[in-house]
Amino acid sequence: MIQDSYKTIRKSVEAELKEKGSRFVCRATPVSTRDEAEKLIGDINQKFYDATHNCYAYNVGCGKDTISRFNDDGEPAGTAGKPILQAITSRHLTDIVVIVTRYFGGTKLGTGGLVRAYGGSATLALDKADIIIEFLKTDVNILYDYQYSNLVRNLINKYKGDIESTDYGENVSQNIRIRNSKTTEFINQLTDLSSGHVKVNLNT
Repeated sequence: MIQDSYKTIRKSVEAELKEKGSRFVCRATPVSTRDEAEKLIGDINQKFYDATHNCYAYNVGCGKDTISRFNDDGEPAGTAGKPILQAITSRHLTDIVVIVTRYFGGTKLGTGGLVRAYGGSATLALDKADIIIEFLKTDVNILYDYQYSNLVRNLINKYKGDIESTDYGENVSQNIRIRNSKTTEFINQLTDLSSGHVKVNLNT
């Protein structure tokens, strides 16, 4: 089955949890790439350099191409990054980075307490988030004579395609994006209805 959609969050959210004097401030942010996630982590580390720990987890990409990373930032192994990642994966989210900043309050929480605090603060933030469904799309280039403009426009609208660019030369050349699961059907419709006069290339 063609992967057609994924879940992420619409915009950044923040939540705070207090446990035995320690503050756990969680920030969940949508991202598009691993580099964007890593940059955000670096920015948080710089901005909140006075924090005891800045622990994180993120998912970027879909299916077999998903990149997952987590980091305990000095906390005992498995007590911070992993429970944060669990909060993400339990909601089947991707293209998201979740960072929990801890300010130590003077009382050690133990490994179980840390897991609950880091996982709990991530859960609080994600419970506040507006979770949305995004559709995976294929880049398609189409080339056609002007007489087929109405046909092409109607099919793009029918399949809810996104027009990325249009070049009006001797012929019309358009780069568009179509949902993965609808791409083959869209191409077949273009080809059939134009009797093959609309030329289609997949941008790979």
